[in-house]
Parts: sequence; structure tokens; C-alpha cells
Amino acid sequence: MSSTSKRFRWPRAIQLIHWMVAALFLSNHFVVEGGDQYHEYFGWSIFALVGLRLLYGLTLAPKPARLKDIKPSFSGIKQHLHELKTRQQGEDGHNPMGAIAVWLMWSTLALAAFTGWLQDTDFGFEHGVYEWHALLVNGLYYFVGLHLLAIFMTSWLTRRNLVKTMI
Repeated sequence: MSSTSKRFRWPRAIQLIHWMVAALFLSNHFVVEGGDQYHEYFGWSIFALVGLRLLYGLTLAPKPARLKDIKPSFSGIKQHLHELKTRQQGEDGHNPMGAIAVWLMWSTLALAAFTGWLQDTDFGFEHGVYEWHALLVNGLYYFVGLHLLAIFMTSWLTRRNLVKTMI
């Protein structure tokens, strides 16, 4: 168990990017109309924020927010499941299953932004990219729901408030 786990917080840059992406993503569904100017601005902003997070993770981020620290592994997943079963706290940062979720969400967010742009091109219009965009965005809602469920379940099982680390 990490000695800092009781007071671990994600760096402010990570928190800011995380909550900005969440707010823009939800705003794009609940506040603005799909396809209008703000929807496009929000989509491009999400794309830029994901890029900024990746750049930060490659350059300035401290451990465990570095990209090389966010890696899934089968042995790590097995260890994490054992920790959950025995209600042990793991190391600070993303567990191996969380790492899969992070990479999946970053990739899907970037692809959703790309297909949002592509659907307004001749190629996108002719090849039905709108359906791909909608599929990616709808998939993100499931990922977000699973992400929240995993955070609450892991927090409960390990007696560690993971929400607090991002606030």
C-alpha cells in the first residue's frame, strides 16, 4: 500500500482537464444542439484537452499521472482483483483496469471529435460518418457510467474515497 494514499490528490492540471472534458461532453449533449457552432467548438475543445493531457503526461506530469504509469497488464489486473477481494488499497493513481478505461475513453473522445469534424466533409457525408460519430458518443455514455460505477465500487471496497482525489 502506498504511504501517501490517504492524502493523494491528482495534480491540479489533471483535475482541470478532467472536469473541463466532463463539462464540455455533457454540455454537448444536454445544453447545445448537435451540429451547431457551440457543439463544434466544444468538440474541438475536448479534442484539444485530450491532446493537452497526453502532452502533459509525456512531459511534465508527476508520477502516477505520467503516461508510462498508466498501463494495463494482465498480472496487474489479477493483483488488482485480489486487492478488491481482500479490500486492500493499491498504489496511488490508476489501477490496471482503470488504465484500460482511461486509454479507451481518451481514444473514443478523440475519435468522436474527429468523426464530428469528418461528417461535415464530402467524404463524411457520402460514407455515413454521422452514424460512426453517434455510435462513438453513445459508447462514451456507457464508458462514463461504467467509470462512475467502478469508482464508487472501488472506493467502497477499498475504503478509499477516489472521488476526493479528483476534487
